Amino acid sequence: MEQTALQSVIDKPLFTPNYLNIEYVFAKIVAIFAFLVNPHFWSTVGIISMLASIACIAIIVFSLVRLVEIQIYDKEEVEHEIHNALLKEKEREREANPRWHYIQTLIESPNDSDWRVAIIEADLMMEEILREKGITGTTVSELLEGAKDSGYQSIQDAWDAHLVRNEIAHEGSDFPLSQVEGRRVIKLFQNFFEELRII
Repeated sequence: MEQTALQSVIDKPLFTPNYLNIEYVFAKIVAIFAFLVNPHFWSTVGIISMLASIACIAIIVFSLVRLVEIQIYDKEEVEHEIHNALLKEKEREREANPRWHYIQTLIESPNDSDWRVAIIEADLMMEEILREKGITGTTVSELLEGAKDSGYQSIQDAWDAHLVRNEIAHEGSDFPLSQVEGRRVIKLFQNFFEELRII
């Protein structure tokens, strides 16, 4: 019994090609080869490749254009920041004008003689500035007359301050001047200097 079972196992083949159709496999291989050598297939592949290439070129061109736009924007942004920084620097320079700082120190002094000096010093500063602006004249009054045509909005403030300076120059210590009045006159000079962007 055991010998019969063993014999049947030995006699049975390990592989029975009942379901392996060699012709079918060969036909599939031939079909694939025929498909690959089909001119229509390659024309289709060519069209798809061309469209993909056009799409890639379009993406590259778009990316380059955007890159240039970003660089231009960044450059403009940097230039804008530099311009603002330069304006702030000029603003600080105006605020840090040492001569104007000295005049402000004089007008805040407890001595009334310093208030008079502050006004005279501000008038001298105005004279120098007007000459630097190219306005001609031998006196401050002539310079202010020449500056009238320059369109300065605060030219009347400069005139009023200069008139007070003239009274101080003519009357000296006899001219009555309070610190409040002195500050008002210095503020008139300040209005004119600020319009000239000196302080």
